[in-house]
Amino acid sequence: MSTHKKSLAASKKQDPALLTQIVQAVWPYIKLCRIDGLLGVWLTFWPCAWGAILAASYPGRLLPSQLITLLFGIFIGCALLHSAACTINDIFDRHVDGLVERTKHRPLVTGAISVRNAWVFLGFQVALFFYVLTWTNHTCAKIALANLPLQFTYPLAKRYTHWTSGILGLTFGWGSLVGWSAVTGSLSWANLPLYLAGVCWAMGYDTIYSHQDMADDPKAGVKSTAILLQGRGPRTWLTLLAMGFVSLLAITGLMLETSRVYLLAVFAAALHVGWQVCTVNLGKPSDCFEKFYSNSWIGFVMLPGLLLEYQKKLAV
Repeated sequence: MSTHKKSLAASKKQDPALLTQIVQAVWPYIKLCRIDGLLGVWLTFWPCAWGAILAASYPGRLLPSQLITLLFGIFIGCALLHSAACTINDIFDRHVDGLVERTKHRPLVTGAISVRNAWVFLGFQVALFFYVLTWTNHTCAKIALANLPLQFTYPLAKRYTHWTSGILGLTFGWGSLVGWSAVTGSLSWANLPLYLAGVCWAMGYDTIYSHQDMADDPKAGVKSTAILLQGRGPRTWLTLLAMGFVSLLAITGLMLETSRVYLLAVFAAALHVGWQVCTVNLGKPSDCFEKFYSNSWIGFVMLPGLLLEYQKKLAV
């Protein structure tokens, strides 16, 4: 009996050690694909949600339960796509990340993950993403797949052009096309201003984001829109992007013949990006990150107006 008790006590001592080993093995991969925080996932998701909710309000006319299920599936797809994009980004940037203060502790830089294992992990992520695409219609799947070259081009672009925020905008704005086609199985001319609105939004927050690394990027040979705009009135540029974002949202509403309720979403978006542009301290990295981070909840600010518009059209 005493021997049995001793073995149980020994196993209990080993359990915490085993758990610690598992966490230590898994945590670098969590850091690699940035799912320890959902910031990037929300930034990927919101344009998809805008497209899906507007489509469900008009040509799609999805029931609330159907819309919720669809948005959940889109969120899972966005999480997988963003995590894969982060992995490929760190694989390409492993030689320069160590030269930038903000990125010098990433797993591939510290050696916590080997390059070979990162490639294997990327293959696993992409395979899961392909599986999620089987949940949707063929048109939506093709549109989502067409975004992959942009996702994988962005990490390389910073070596050749200062207009990295433009490439990021084209990449993240694409989500509105995915969301719309997930509902309708097709695209509409109204998708164009909505897509361009997402492009302006992403360009704005990426320009703010890149101001964090102004001191280190030139030394690492990394180009950015922030460096290009240095001394050329970056706040004016951010103002133009914010105006473009809001105006294109309004044009989308005109093309879809939305009610005045939709303007609540547009007004909320205007207040949010206006607050960012007016208050951001571009010379203070911590404030740049705070303003960049705030974009992860812009969708929640716009959601009441979008859902009220959806509910109004559903009742017709």
